[in-house]
Amino acid sequence: MTLVQMQAPGVEKAQPAVIAAAAKTSGMTPRWQVVAASFAAISATWLLSITINAGFKPTALVIPAGIGLFAMLYAVTQGLERLLEPISSFFFCTKTPTEIRDRALAAAVNMQEATDNELLSEKLGELAEAASVAQGPQRKPTRQQSATRRLRRNRTSDGVNAACARINKAVLPALEPDGQHPEPVVKRLANAVHKPESEALAITKRDAVDLVAATQAKLDQQRADKAVAYWALASILGLLLSATLGLYLLHIVGLRGDGLAADGTWAVGILSAAGIRHMIDLLVTGLAIGGGTKPLHDLISNLQAAKVSKKDPSQTQ
Repeated sequence: MTLVQMQAPGVEKAQPAVIAAAAKTSGMTPRWQVVAASFAAISATWLLSITINAGFKPTALVIPAGIGLFAMLYAVTQGLERLLEPISSFFFCTKTPTEIRDRALAAAVNMQEATDNELLSEKLGELAEAASVAQGPQRKPTRQQSATRRLRRNRTSDGVNAACARINKAVLPALEPDGQHPEPVVKRLANAVHKPESEALAITKRDAVDLVAATQAKLDQQRADKAVAYWALASILGLLLSATLGLYLLHIVGLRGDGLAADGTWAVGILSAAGIRHMIDLLVTGLAIGGGTKPLHDLISNLQAAKVSKKDPSQTQ
């Protein structure tokens, strides 16, 4: 369940009855498709890194005296994080889902303040527009596209579409007055949802909050998918760095019998016991580098957000 509590700008306390447990999934768990693709990419890159390492035979990196292992890993992960940062603007970007959530939130807050006598038509129009943006263009898929869509199914997208469908079913007829028999907006809204006028507006307000919960769940899903995808990408780059630069984490911390000669080059066969230990060293090093970029990225993002918040007026945040 996703709990959403909405607060209008300039109001210190949240409006009453504006809390929803609407989404069937919070979206905090990454989709299995993303996880499976990430592990497949890491596995393929691991095999590639073994081939590269066996071909180039780089000398094992030796940490100079006075330089700690953490400092070395920090330098590597810092470089990777800086490299991946511009890519995040195009790959699993969360900017659009955030804007959609914010638009739905603004429309829902306005609906909570709406009455049958207070610009109800305008507020319903804002809600319908927010639902249209959240749903996006709807095209009838071909048979091949339907099979691909089932494979890539996103439950949070289904939740957004269901919330939008309920809003469109109620709001759109209410926004189309009959020229021959003009009726109040609340009356048309009641006719659309087949409920008394006293209940129709409350139902629409609830549907607006449901849309906020659904768009928040979709945003959470995008963030979870992005975290896994970037961990995989960072791990892939870490594997390639380890294979080409001779960066062997387990060897540095004391692993011996890993097939490295006195000069630090790989000198045994791949399928030997020492070779297997060395291949595991490559994997552990790549995963360690990939895992280190996430907390570093979070730390830098929080510092940047704090810096921006000091520059911008509080009303814009």
